[in-house]
Amino acid sequence: MKKVFLCLGLAGVLFGADSNVKFEITPTFSYGVFEGNLDLDDRGAPGIRFGYHFDDFFLDQIELGLEHYSGIKYNNVAQDTDLTKTYLSVIKGIDLGQSFYLYGLIGAGYENFSNPDLDTSRDNKDGGFGHYGAGLKYRLTDSVALRLETRDQIGFNDAHHQWISSVGISFGFGGKQEAVAPTTQAIQKPICPTPPRDGALLDENGCEKTIHLEGHFGFDKTNINPVFEERIKEIAKILDENEKYNTILEGHTDNTGARAYNQKLSERRAESVAKELEKFGVEKSRIQTKGYGPDKPRSSNATKEGRADNRRVEAKFFLQ
Repeated sequence: MKKVFLCLGLAGVLFGADSNVKFEITPTFSYGVFEGNLDLDDRGAPGIRFGYHFDDFFLDQIELGLEHYSGIKYNNVAQDTDLTKTYLSVIKGIDLGQSFYLYGLIGAGYENFSNPDLDTSRDNKDGGFGHYGAGLKYRLTDSVALRLETRDQIGFNDAHHQWISSVGISFGFGGKQEAVAPTTQAIQKPICPTPPRDGALLDENGCEKTIHLEGHFGFDKTNINPVFEERIKEIAKILDENEKYNTILEGHTDNTGARAYNQKLSERRAESVAKELEKFGVEKSRIQTKGYGPDKPRSSNATKEGRADNRRVEAKFFLQ
């Protein structure tokens, strides 16, 4: 049990290491298939994992895990044993679209038998192990994901194998910076976010005239919300009153998911607004579209409200 507490202490160090990263907690259920020389029945076990997500590092995550197998029966003797595993893994993966994340893992740990078999021909004794495996996450929301994983464990004592499959639900949350940053500060903008460009239609403050369609694009969605209708009418009215001007529709996303996918998503959002604008009588030749992906956030991506604000389309107006 001392080794269990040592690993839990390491988790505390990880959680205190950096206030600008995201963390993850994952309750799991695992099923272990034991190699024949261990003389143990296969068994399921509950577990828990604590993850630390890196920013600007070649690894994606480091994770501490704990599993407890209770009452595993020996095949040839009338005995059973509990088995506790603690381990540390490093994870690297790729995004498959907005919803899926495929990853590989490698790590090491320690396993403790409450009742080791006294038959020395068998390998079930306390000791360290290494493991490797692969997994898949399916994002249910911005902060909740279903997780499937399989890994091969190899004991350091006698190189015995255990094949372990797991299912879990991951809950993500931010560091201290996210917890204390008020939403009002995250979305505050100066009067003119950028200097006006030549040929731009200006508003009463001398800034580029901009119509914002924000806050109602769903996660990974391009469909036009009915609340946008009045603003799209306003774009059409401005073009009708200023016949020398065209409009550029600029699409944006939050920073969730792969950059290349978000670039295409931002372009599709701008094109969706363009199609609606044509329905209000604006000629297609007067409409341009452009996507910026996650590169021009208007609010902090550290909060749910900030990410929603960044999923937007902005209409600006320029001389033909």
